[in-house]
Amino acid sequence: MNVGSEVSKRFVVNVLGTVSGFLGTVLFTRFVGIGGIGSYAVFQSFQMVVGAVVSVGAFQTVVKYVSASDDEARHFASGALLVAAGTAFSAVAFFLAAPWVNDAIGADAAMLVPLGVGSWMSFRLVGSFLEGKGRVALAGLIENLRYVVIVVAQLAFYAAGFEVGALFWGLIVGQTATAAFAYLAVARVRPARPSPALFRDFLGFSKYAYVKTLSAQLFKHADYIILGQFGTPAAAGVYKVSFTTAETSMLFSSALSRVSFPEFSRRSAEETANTARELLGQVFSYAGLFAVPVIAGGAVVGNGLLLTVFAVSPRSLTLPVLGTVGLGNVLIAVLGAANLLNGYRGPLENYYYGVDQPRMASASGVLLITVYAATVIPLLNAFGAVGLALATALAFGASVVVLLWFLDHPVPRDALRDLLAQGVAALLMAAVVAGVAGVLGGTGGVLRLGALLATGGVAYFAFFLALSARARRDAYWISRDILGELR
Repeated sequence: MNVGSEVSKRFVVNVLGTVSGFLGTVLFTRFVGIGGIGSYAVFQSFQMVVGAVVSVGAFQTVVKYVSASDDEARHFASGALLVAAGTAFSAVAFFLAAPWVNDAIGADAAMLVPLGVGSWMSFRLVGSFLEGKGRVALAGLIENLRYVVIVVAQLAFYAAGFEVGALFWGLIVGQTATAAFAYLAVARVRPARPSPALFRDFLGFSKYAYVKTLSAQLFKHADYIILGQFGTPAAAGVYKVSFTTAETSMLFSSALSRVSFPEFSRRSAEETANTARELLGQVFSYAGLFAVPVIAGGAVVGNGLLLTVFAVSPRSLTLPVLGTVGLGNVLIAVLGAANLLNGYRGPLENYYYGVDQPRMASASGVLLITVYAATVIPLLNAFGAVGLALATALAFGASVVVLLWFLDHPVPRDALRDLLAQGVAALLMAAVVAGVAGVLGGTGGVLRLGALLATGGVAYFAFFLALSARARRDAYWISRDILGELR
C-alpha cells in the first residue's frame, strides 16, 4: 500500500462525507429547529454508543485479522456472529428502557434505536473487512457516500411529512442501503464457519479492541446523551452544530488513523518493526494538520459561523481572564483541541495494536473512560456545554500522555518540528483573520464569513509550507503519486 497516496485519497472522500453531513445539519436545523436537531443528535448517539457496547470490539478485530492472515472468510463470519448477537441484545435492552430513552431523546423513538444499531454495525463490519484487505480509500468512499444516502433518505421522509422522525428513519434506511451495497457489490465475501479455536482467538483479541471502541464513542456521542438527560434538546442542538463545525479538523487525522492500522498490522506481521516506527513518526507529523488551525480559527470566528451558517444564536458567556466571549467561539475551540488530541490518540493506539501490544492501548482507553466519568458531571454543572467539551478534551489528553509515556522510542524530532510549525502557522493565521475581521466589521453575513474562512485557509497553509521543508517535499511526492494513478 502506498501510504501517502492512500491517506490523501481517504482524506478526499472524508471531505465528501463531511460536507454532506455538514450541509444536511444546516438544512435540517432550518427545517426542524435546534430542538429537533438536538433530538436527532441524542438518537444517533444512543445508536453509536450502544453499537460500540454490543459489538465487543468486532470491527477493529476484523481489520487486524484480515490484514494479517489469509483466513478472511472465517474472520468475517466471526464478526458477523458478534453483530447478530449484539443487535438482538440491543432490541431487548431498548424495549425494557423505552420510557427513559424516549425522555432523553425528546421523542417516541426508543424502539427505532435497535434498527439503527443493527444497520450501523452491519455497515461497519463490511467496511472493516475492506480496510483489512488494504482497500482503505474504497472503504472510505463507501462510508462517506453513506452520508449522502442518509441525507437524501431524510429529505424523502421529511417530504412525506415525518418531521423530526424523518431524521431517525432516514438514518436507518441510509445505513441499511449502504451496508447492502458494500457487501453485495464490493466485498462479496462468503462467510465460512469459524472453528471453535479460531473464534476463541478472535474473541481473545476483541476484548482489547473492545476498550478502544468504547473509548472512541465518548467523543461527541456520550456528550449528547448526557445533555439529553441533564439538559434540553436545544442545548444538545447548539452542541451538535458546534461539533459539526469542529469535526472538519478530523478529516485528515481520521484518514491517517484508518490507513495506519492495517499497515501497522501488516508491517508487524512481516517482522519489520522499524518500518512500523517510521510510519508512526510520519503519521504523528500530520495528525494535527487541520485540527490546529480549527482551534485558532474557531476562537476568532466561531460565533459568527454558527450565526451565519446555522441561523443559531450561540449566546455569550463570561469566563475568568477572557471576560465575555461567544459560546460558539469557545465550544469550537475546545472541541477542536479535543479533536487534535483524538487525532494523536488514534494512530498511537493503532501502533500498539498493530505491533501486538494491545494491553497498553487498552489501558489508555480505560484511563480515558475513567477521567471522563470523573470530570464530566462536575464540569457540566460548572460550565454547561463548555464543561462537556472540557471533560472530553481532558480525557483524551490523559490517554495521549500515557500512550506517549510508554512508547519504546521517542517521537522523532522532525515530527515535533512539524507540530511546532503548525502551531506557529495557526497563530499567524489567527492574527491575520482577526485583522481582516476588524476591517470588515460586523458579526455575521455569508460574504463576510466566506472572506474570513478563505483568508484563514490560504494564510495557514502558506505559513505552514513556508515553515516546513518536509511538508513541501511530501506535498510534491504525494501529488506525483496521485497524478500517476489518475493517468
